[in-house]
Amino acid sequence: MENNKRIIQNIFKSAYPQLIKRKHPIKDLKAIDALMHCQTEQQGYHFLSCPEGHENNKQLHSCRHRSCPICADKARRDWIEKQKENLINCPHHHVIFTIPHEYISLWLYNRKWMTQHFFKACNETLMELLKDKRYLGATPGVLMTLHTWGRQLTMHPHIHCLVTSGGLDSTDKWKATSNEFLLPIHIVKALFRGKMQSFIKEAFFKKELVLPKEINGIVFMKSHRLLYKKQWSIRIQEQYEHGRGVMLYLARYMKGGPLNPKQVQGCTSKDITFSYKDHRDKKIKQLKLTLSEFTRRILWHVPEPHVHVVRHYGLYASQSSAKRNVCVSLLGKLINVVSKSGERIKNEVHWSCTVCGAILDRVYTVYAKRRNENSYISVWSLRTVQQDVQADAIYGIGPDG
Repeated sequence: MENNKRIIQNIFKSAYPQLIKRKHPIKDLKAIDALMHCQTEQQGYHFLSCPEGHENNKQLHSCRHRSCPICADKARRDWIEKQKENLINCPHHHVIFTIPHEYISLWLYNRKWMTQHFFKACNETLMELLKDKRYLGATPGVLMTLHTWGRQLTMHPHIHCLVTSGGLDSTDKWKATSNEFLLPIHIVKALFRGKMQSFIKEAFFKKELVLPKEINGIVFMKSHRLLYKKQWSIRIQEQYEHGRGVMLYLARYMKGGPLNPKQVQGCTSKDITFSYKDHRDKKIKQLKLTLSEFTRRILWHVPEPHVHVVRHYGLYASQSSAKRNVCVSLLGKLINVVSKSGERIKNEVHWSCTVCGAILDRVYTVYAKRRNENSYISVWSLRTVQQDVQADAIYGIGPDG
């Protein structure tokens, strides 16, 4: 079948009669709304016209939702360009922290709390060890992104970390790692496990956590104690010459949701088939899910409102720009990497007339009415804004009727 960016949108439109039969949190309603209407007339548009009268055009509005694959490309490009300006010219390591599957149900009931403390545990683990003189004795740069999905769209929370293979010491001198290994893996596992377990235990006794309905406090604490004996999954990849490759990998998933539309191999009115790479044998396989289960798994991974899934620490933190300038003076800038500011990228894109090449003028704009925060409005009401047709604008009528 022909792959295109709108395949996820079409799936959600087909599944809408089933979706409205279930209760959804507001974040999922917003995601459904965005996925169904991105870059359609229901989302709104600019009406553009050639100043010489050759042609008219409509520039459809994007939803800019974090889980939308249709409008994710621009957001990825802008993010990549911004990271290029900050990336330190040194080797990097790719570190992956994973939450044990025993805590998946706890994650589902406490997404914001778990996300916040997951990032905190990862950051404190890396910073404490790398600042320790036994290992590096310097402050590194760390970029983290949260992914909550496995390759079959299951719940699998893990954080990818891009870590500089070195850092600035207390005298602002660059100190590189002594070998290609960042940290002893068993030390990282033990410290991270201790920190995450401590956060969870403290929150449990302060009644800050909501336990799953099928688990009482006694059962939960027994499971908590047993996890001290388990090896938690953490991977430290081999050293990369620079961090650009890992950064580009992370950019693929920071916007657009957990599934690339190209992975969808087949659709019917009842089920969806998509491909994935099995991490065990490295083979490409296919998985068939019912339409209802497919949309449910996509919505599982919609980020919580106002929760950042990309975070910067150490030398990559926003308040460390002066420290990064020191790194540039010591290490130089990245080679063969051209950066463009977001404004320059924006100014390079124009809607022009295909006949005479003139820049199209924006005549008026149609806005999509925002839905109520507490309910889903399936019928969209549009209003038109145009300087010379103010009376018609009140009733949502534009020059084209």
